[in-house]
Amino acid sequence: MKFSSITPLLAAAAASAAPLDPVIRPMVPIDVFNVTGFQAYSVPHSSWSYTRFNISVTTISPATLCSAETLSYQHVGDITQTNCTEPSISFNLTRTSDNGAKLDIFWILAEPGLLQGTYLIPGDQFVNSGVATSVHEDYIGSKSFSISNLTLVHSIWGN
Repeated sequence: MKFSSITPLLAAAAASAAPLDPVIRPMVPIDVFNVTGFQAYSVPHSSWSYTRFNISVTTISPATLCSAETLSYQHVGDITQTNCTEPSISFNLTRTSDNGAKLDIFWILAEPGLLQGTYLIPGDQFVNSGVATSVHEDYIGSKSFSISNLTLVHSIWGN
């Protein structure tokens, strides 16, 4: 039986391979998502609401646009997970019982996997204006904010 000259190299590589449960480390320093130009509003005399913002996921990445429209008469509606213009970034917006909202932003990385950041918007940052059929809701809070409570939601290693 002949052995290839590569066999000893493969055996050496297998012996020195990383364990199956590696320490997960991001490839770039990631400790904050920076949001700018945040808007959420419903349109008077319409059944549509819009949410849009720019996000930078690292200090070295350019901002990418995230936006969605939803059918929701006279108020800013829930948004199911929606991709931003950079397809590795997505978001959802869920209205909360205090008339506020929870903004979740997701970033898919090759390593460590899926990072999630959450920003809670208090109910007093959404206001209603107009009368009768012209009632509409607007977000009046900060247009720029940082999300620093990032969580590893899913590891590429299945952890």
